[in-house]
Amino acid sequence: LLKIYCSSIPLAHCPVYLTISVSAKPFLEINWGPDCFGPPDWVGIYSQDPTISNMQPEMRFFGVANRTGKFKTDMKLEKLNFPRGWNRQDGSENQPPTKYPKGKCLRHYVASYNGTELLTVDCLKIQPNWMGQVKDLELMPLKDIFLPGTHASGAVVGSASKSKSVLVKDYLLAQQLDVWSQLVFGIRYLDLSVGYKYTESNNYADNFWIANENMFITPLMGVLRDVREFVKRSGELVVLDFSSFPIGFYKHPEIYSSLFDLLHRELGDVAYRRNVTMDAQCAHRYVQEILQAGIHVVILFPKQELPYPENESNMLCEPWQRFSTSYKNISETLDYMRLLFSRRKDSPVQGNGWIFTAVRSLEQTLNTHKMLTVKERAEVLNPKVVQLLKGPWGRNANVLALDYFSNTNLVDLAIQVNAHKAFIMANVDFINLEIFDDF
Repeated sequence: LLKIYCSSIPLAHCPVYLTISVSAKPFLEINWGPDCFGPPDWVGIYSQDPTISNMQPEMRFFGVANRTGKFKTDMKLEKLNFPRGWNRQDGSENQPPTKYPKGKCLRHYVASYNGTELLTVDCLKIQPNWMGQVKDLELMPLKDIFLPGTHASGAVVGSASKSKSVLVKDYLLAQQLDVWSQLVFGIRYLDLSVGYKYTESNNYADNFWIANENMFITPLMGVLRDVREFVKRSGELVVLDFSSFPIGFYKHPEIYSSLFDLLHRELGDVAYRRNVTMDAQCAHRYVQEILQAGIHVVILFPKQELPYPENESNMLCEPWQRFSTSYKNISETLDYMRLLFSRRKDSPVQGNGWIFTAVRSLEQTLNTHKMLTVKERAEVLNPKVVQLLKGPWGRNANVLALDYFSNTNLVDLAIQVNAHKAFIMANVDFINLEIFDDF
């Protein structure tokens, strides 16, 4: 029986949304596009929802002219305060946090107008429960889900605040928001580089640190406990990727074993356990299969570095394929994305879990005769990559990991793509005819 599903999809002629700038002091940014065919007369930022409030805008912007663009306002983002239950310190409360099926707006709204006619409304929002709210997502394997991620997830502004080193602040920190906030905003893949620094502490966990570019940034323990606490409150799934071990691990399997013991102690009761009699590729497991036992963390780890018997632990999954734009310029990045995301026959992406890390290395920027900071690199690259994935390429994405992800709407994009993919998967007997209303 052939069934036909038709949908009439009204498109906003000019979608407008808010992001957080990558500057030293974070400011709100107004974004529009892509394909802004009917630009509004003006855009306003509000402290309350303009659809239910008569408050005047805190600022007006009249410069929407191009089909795609971004404007950094002079409105500084205050310290983030999430709804009750979603701040880190709220964990002692007995009452479970409120779930937000469609996200929860913080106190910043953006609206576009033609004269006094309201066209679109959006807001700076958290998405702590988005995976559990996308219909039929649980029926998809991990390799088919678009997971929004961060690169160097623990290298956070403020984590090395005591350092006065320009090298640390400009070239080693990679995220505006701490790991807890990343997860609350909707990030579901974390990239962790771990270094070992011997201390005389009685707690061996104090020897393990988040590292970036061969320097210590912040203790690992805080990150692990943030992940554990978040998945327990949210019920969401998080992929934790131990991607590199740049300091102190080389030819020291006993240090790898000590790290494994720490992971087992802190995450053992929330970590996915592979069925060793089945396909060892964790990326092929369905979300429902992972979550049904109350398990919420998938740990990617190079098991070959561990001695026996830890290297056979079913708590660890083989690392997924990794692809990076680190040493590519913008033009080369576009060609590389075309190869990976178009899923051509010659593409190295062939049906397994894979991670696309859209960053530019320090060495690559030196080739342009100007040493760009991590923030400057992210400011150029992030919007271009995310914009390219708003088309058909996004439907082939698995993990996209960015530096300073907060200057994009990556999480909203992932939710939209996954909703589409899950619907198509759940209705394979339908022909889906999408009628776009451009009039």
